[in-house]
Amino acid sequence: MQTYDNATTVTNENEILINFKKRSLACYKNHLCIRDIQYAAHKRSSLDLFRLDQAKTTVIFIHGGYWQWCNKSDFAFIAPQLLNKNCQCVLLEYDLAPSSCMQEIVTQIRQAFDFMLEQPWISDEVIVIGHSAGAHLGALMQDHPLVSKTILLSGIYDLAPISATPLNEALKLSEQEIQHYSPITRNQIFNKSCEIYCGDQELAALKWQSEHYYQQRLKNGEQHTQHMLIKDSNHYNILDHYLDQHFQAE
Repeated sequence: MQTYDNATTVTNENEILINFKKRSLACYKNHLCIRDIQYAAHKRSSLDLFRLDQAKTTVIFIHGGYWQWCNKSDFAFIAPQLLNKNCQCVLLEYDLAPSSCMQEIVTQIRQAFDFMLEQPWISDEVIVIGHSAGAHLGALMQDHPLVSKTILLSGIYDLAPISATPLNEALKLSEQEIQHYSPITRNQIFNKSCEIYCGDQELAALKWQSEHYYQQRLKNGEQHTQHMLIKDSNHYNILDHYLDQHFQAE
């Protein structure tokens, strides 16, 4: 059985997560943000908007946590680099297992995208950045008319191996959910840019997930997909490394 315990790849996971929170708190203090905009009825169905007037690009960030941990507010630290590149930033929240099953989580994400599509502040170009479980959810939204481009970092694209791990105690994935909500089983051609990244210091299971999803997209005839390993990156610093490479301030 493949391991999906990302903590085994670093010696200080707790310190890293505390640092994420500290950096994010500073970001909320230093940047204007409209917090907890409700997009659906559930308490966690909300988003934070770091708005830029007349922004040409909106970046929607979907956090990870294996669909059962973390909060959008833990990742506000990504906003300053995006704002410096004239991109407004949305941090998307959703319900977690075991309170909600996979079907309900995916439904919430689609509700959020439907909501944002109708907002006056949304830009013409919308880039989705998903990390870990957030990459899984982002991959499932590529068919949404809101989406222009998708960036997938350290994602899960085949749910079958997850069902054989302790993570499934909360998720309780059914065979139907595994089949229907695994991006790797979908045969659509989206004709939208999709970039699939994984850190070179990540778990072998996650490298496998990214490579196999990429290969499946190529088999489907997708022409707009790239796959890359990011050097010197693990599951936690890949966000900073990606932003440093692609959203550097001019």
